[in-house]
Amino acid sequence: MAAKQQKEILMFSTGQRFVHWLHAIAFGLLITTGAMLYIPAFSTTIAQGAGGQMLRLIHRIGAIAFMLVPVIYIVFDPKGWVADMKRIFTWGSDDLGWLKAAPRYYFLGDEEGMPPQDKFNTGQKLFYLVVVVCMVGFIVTGLIMWLWREAVSPTVFQWSVLLHDLCAIAYAAFFLVHFMLSAMHPLMKGAINGMLFGWMSEEYVKRHHAKYYEQIKGNL
Repeated sequence: MAAKQQKEILMFSTGQRFVHWLHAIAFGLLITTGAMLYIPAFSTTIAQGAGGQMLRLIHRIGAIAFMLVPVIYIVFDPKGWVADMKRIFTWGSDDLGWLKAAPRYYFLGDEEGMPPQDKFNTGQKLFYLVVVVCMVGFIVTGLIMWLWREAVSPTVFQWSVLLHDLCAIAYAAFFLVHFMLSAMHPLMKGAINGMLFGWMSEEYVKRHHAKYYEQIKGNL
């Protein structure tokens, strides 16, 4: 709900913020330790011996935390999870308009051609789609590489490694763009507050999530 006297709107619950940051921390551990284990410059030096064993342990701890993210979200906020999945997988003409307007919007600051957006704008929806698809890919291929290596054929194992790496590249690229836009882009000031504290200013929501604002303004 909104805090009218502060002209702020609660965009993300405590549970949503918790799984967001758990996801970010877990992925940070995974991509860092994964790079050290598989990039030759690291894997032939610091990823050997006891250091390598420690990296693998940290990677597996990160993997367990990563797999817990959707479980925690579904168990503790099933309605929120369903609503978010519906938003992520629902696309329309405004999303096409966003894709057309995005270059001028982000590089030139031109907001005129940007169509109204829902709780997640099209770029965020695209990022979360990558998250969902790659998360499934990570979990399946990661379990094969970790626990089921002896139960599958060498071909299946090799394909699992390749798909795991491709998911990592795609995920890392979108993760980096998501971080840079939310934390550094001048037009996105205010977005980071949503995931830090849950609240965004009413004016920010009107400008950046106008479609969502129209849906909830009667409850403010």
